[in-house]
Amino acid sequence: MEAQIFLYLITNGKTPLTKISIDLNLTLEKTTDLLSSLIEKGLLLELSGEYQTFHPKFSIINAYRLQCQRKGIAFKKNVQIDNLATSLERLHESARTK
Repeated sequence: MEAQIFLYLITNGKTPLTKISIDLNLTLEKTTDLLSSLIEKGLLLELSGEYQTFHPKFSIINAYRLQCQRKGIAFKKNVQIDNLATSLERLHESARTK
């Protein structure tokens, strides 16, 4: 569900909680919990009641860096993370040019 919200926000941009909840057919409570988790993971931010992703490449690399810190492992280049970030970046740019 977190991935679904993340992808939704990449393609839709800034969106209020209620619209995310309605569009994804989730309760407000579940949506709030999922958004909070994504914020904690460094993938989203909330400004004035609207949620949005950081630039996808930054979001994914930031989440990976935080995960490395939590696990106590060295943060270094990861080809899979870079490829995921590039794919999401293309999706993000495609959504912006519609």
